[in-house]
Order: sequence, then structure tokens, then C-alpha cells
Amino acid sequence: MHVTALRTYSILVLFLAWLLLSFLFSPQVLPGPVPVFQTIWENMASGEGLYHIYKTVFRVVLGLLIAMVIGSVFGVLMGISVKAEKFFESWVMVGLTIPAVVYAIITLLWFGLNDSAAIIAIGVTAFPAVAINMWQGVKDIDMQVITMAKAFQIPRADVIRKVVLPQTVPYLLAATRYALGISWKIATTVELIGMSSGVGYMLNYWFGLFSMVQVLAWTLSFTLVLLAIEFLLINPFEKRATAWRAVVQV
Repeated sequence: MHVTALRTYSILVLFLAWLLLSFLFSPQVLPGPVPVFQTIWENMASGEGLYHIYKTVFRVVLGLLIAMVIGSVFGVLMGISVKAEKFFESWVMVGLTIPAVVYAIITLLWFGLNDSAAIIAIGVTAFPAVAINMWQGVKDIDMQVITMAKAFQIPRADVIRKVVLPQTVPYLLAATRYALGISWKIATTVELIGMSSGVGYMLNYWFGLFSMVQVLAWTLSFTLVLLAIEFLLINPFEKRATAWRAVVQV
């Protein structure tokens, strides 16, 4: 069965299950897909939905870029140098163990209730996951290729750019997907705690008014944005970036 068909059936099954479950509970507990999508449409038509989603996407994208750059640098260094691995390993592990909400609170206290706090919190929270993925990716590189490059006295910068990075593309994409999920979560956390705009702020606002339909509408709205990023940006890039790999059929 075609991949697109499988994904379509999966989504249909999910929405069918949601619809059936909505009949078992009151609308205040679990509204069905129809009222939720109506609410999404109303939010978008009023302009409020687009504004708050834009604010969250802006913070997520900038924070994600920071995490990807810093995490990739740390990961590649740890993968190609034993000294760097031993030096930075504890940094990365400590970064992974600290709860995301702690980063949110600290950055808000340091930088105030502004975009900078949210962006820095996202970058700091997501970078350890990126570093781990890139670290593992570099360690899994075919060392025979590296040895051959050294034998031909190819400069280290060229080895990293032409040998290391192409082989770490799958790990980079995995890191991007994982970091994107983390970034969305920490963004909503920061917005919920101390921002006056964004999806997290609206979730907190409608939570205070006990409106489950609005909570689900805002959650689903940004989920659809993340899915669009996955299928319209990340997937096409993955196909192009890994086109050089041989297709192996079992």
C-alpha cells in the first residue's frame, strides 16, 4: 500500500476514534471534531489565531536554529575528538536532566517577559538532544572513509564538510524532528508562564475559562502547523539530501 494512503487511513482512524469517543462524554469534557474545527476556523477568520500562531512559530524557529547550530557543533566535536567527548559529555548530560520548566523560569527571571527569554529557553532546552544525535551520528560514520581521507592528506575542514556531514544527515534530520517537538513544548510552557501572546498564552487563557473546545482548537492548530513543517519542508529535504544513498531492498 502506498505510504500516502497509509497516512491518510491512519488520520481517518484517529478522527473516527475521536468522533466516537466524543459521543461518550459531554461537550465540556470532550467536544467532537466538528465543533473544534469550527472554532479553529473562527479563530483564524478573526485574525487572532494567525497572530498567536505566528508569535509561537517565530519563537520556535529562532530557538530551534540556536539549538541546531550549538548542538551540531558540540555533537560533531564530541564525535571526532575523544578529548572533546570527555570534556563536553557532562555538559550535555546535565542539560538533558534539567526539566524544561526550569529553563523557562530561569530565562524569564533573567531576561524578562519577552521574546528573548522564550527563544533562549527553547535553544538551551533543545540543544542537548541535537548534540546527542549528532554525536552518535559522527561516531557511526564509516571510519575507513575517514582513514582514506587522512591518507590523501585532505584538510580536516574538507573532511568534515564533504565526508562527515553528508553521512550524518539522517541523524541531523532525526535531531531536527526531536528538537522541533521539544521546542514547541518549551515555547508553550514559557508562554503559559509569563507571556502575553502565543499558543501557550491562549491555552492558559481558555483553561481559565474552562473551555475545552478552545483548548483543543489551539492545540490542534499548532499541531497542524508542525505537521505541515514535517511534510512540506523536512521530508522533501530528507529525500534530496539522502538521494546519493543507494536504495537497498530486502
